[in-house]
Amino acid sequence: MMKPEYRSLDLAGVTDEIRESLASLAAGPVTSSPRTWTIGELARDCDVTLRALRFYEGKGLLTPARRGGARLYESEDVRRLKIVLRLKRLGFSLVEIRDLMDRLTESDRSGRRLAALRARIEAQVAVLEEQRREIDLSLAAVAEEVAELERVLAD
Repeated sequence: MMKPEYRSLDLAGVTDEIRESLASLAAGPVTSSPRTWTIGELARDCDVTLRALRFYEGKGLLTPARRGGARLYESEDVRRLKIVLRLKRLGFSLVEIRDLMDRLTESDRSGRRLAALRARIEAQVAVLEEQRREIDLSLAAVAEEVAELERVLAD
């Protein structure tokens, strides 16, 4: 059983705010909101664990401000977390996510970065389709083995 902090984001049960597309998150302006989130509030609002948020911070994907020992997340941190969660959902590794994050959150608002993101996502589709083919082959092989075992057991 997978640990909760590593679970996939099931978009069926999350708020519309988390469902934002990568295009809108990447193309949208960096908004400066006076609101801040504590680590607990952000974890609850985005349906991730505290451990996951600390892990993303350790990997340089999030950079919350500190007040004493407390982490304070601003709207840009929330935007970055949403991008991380979307990219995870698409099957990107954290190394790939870190690479993409720099491009997606830079201040340049040109369409080049969205075109680059589209190319990376299309490449990811090819990877996932190949994985699906391999899984289908494995399932067929398992079904054959089960059928053979059933024949041997029936004799």
